Formats: sequence, structure tokens, C-alpha cells
Amino acid sequence: MSRTQSPEALLDALETEGIVVIDAETDAVSTTEAFEADREVYYDTYVTMADAEFHESVADVFGLDSAAEAAERVEDLGVSREEFATFLTLRSTVEDSYTTAELTTMAQMATELGPETPVPDGVEHLDDDSYEAFVDAHERCVVTVWKLFCDPCEAMKAQLDDVLAAFPDGVPVGGVAGERSPEFCQSVGVNAAPAFVLFENGEPVERITGRTDPSALAARVEEVYGN
Repeated sequence: MSRTQSPEALLDALETEGIVVIDAETDAVSTTEAFEADREVYYDTYVTMADAEFHESVADVFGLDSAAEAAERVEDLGVSREEFATFLTLRSTVEDSYTTAELTTMAQMATELGPETPVPDGVEHLDDDSYEAFVDAHERCVVTVWKLFCDPCEAMKAQLDDVLAAFPDGVPVGGVAGERSPEFCQSVGVNAAPAFVLFENGEPVERITGRTDPSALAARVEEVYGN
């Protein structure tokens, strides 16, 4: 019976397979652009998938008897959609070179490492653990969604000052990485980027997706929030 490789050996394997890169000077570890480009396809599929369909997918991939059993496993083990998407990406990338247990550990490692965030510095950085507190703390606020390798996102970042000026004074603006905040994206029904989710009294009242001219964005915001 083969033994599961140690985490250290699996990290080395992730580097060998081109999944992560280790900075020679700082020893900082991050996922590669090529891997993130592949993983984005799975993220887009699973981030907003209904729970029942997600659990059916988990049951199918891991050979479980039912979606109900998969739901229990997901709950007990705290498996996120991001980890599942990462597992599928790894499986498609490295084929049959590793056991399911090893791929599961590698997926957890790759999920924790991740790439640099696509969220620009001009907004407060949020994630699935912090967005609710941000929304609850303000009568009105905006949460923006950004993704890696997203040309429309980069175009709007180039106009970030004008984009932020589209929102009224006193309305704070946060931002999440769409790839790493599946809970937020699912909760507001957004699966595209860039996106601007306007909140009032803790509830999303408008969703604006895709590259949007700052003047058009400002006009829509004024319609929603008024003066």
C-alpha cells in the first residue's frame, strides 16, 4: 500500500507541476498565472451553483452514495467551493499522478496560498469572512468584485479615481476577489466581474456588472441612492 506523501513533499510536487512558484529570495509561495487561468473556469462554474447541484457534483467526484451524504461531508469537513474547484483543476492538470488523498491535501494548500489579490488598493479589501461585518456596519455601502486575468477589470482599475467618485461621499467601498469569495458572490447572485453591488440597510439593492463608464455608473448610483 502506498503512503501519502508528506505536506513538504506535496509542496515540492506543486512546484514541480507548475502549480506554485517559490520566490528564491523571500521563499514566498504563490500560485502561478497558468494555474489560475485554468482554475478560473472551475470557479465560474461552482461559485454560484445551487447547493443541491454542488452536492451532487461532490458525490459524483468522490463516489459517494448520494447528494445528502455529500452535503454532510461538506459540512463536517468544512469543504469550500473554492477547494472543490481547486481539486478539480489539479486533477485535470496532473492527471493520475497522485492519489485522491494527496490531491485533496494539495488543493487545500493551493487554496490557502492563492495568487495576489486582484482587488485594487483604493478600496477596503474584504473576503467571505469579513464582508458581512462591513455591510452590517453601514447604512449604505458598495462591495465591488474583481477577478484575475480580467481585461474589463483592468480597464476599470485604470479609471479607479473616477469609478470611486461615482459613489456618494460617506458611502464606503469594499472589494472582494471573485475567485476567492464564492460565498459572497453566491449570496448576491453575481458571477461576473467587474461588479458593483450596492447595499442599503444590509440588503443588496442593485447589481451592476461588466465594464461600465464611470459617468454611467454615477448616474445609476444616483438613481438607486438618490441625493
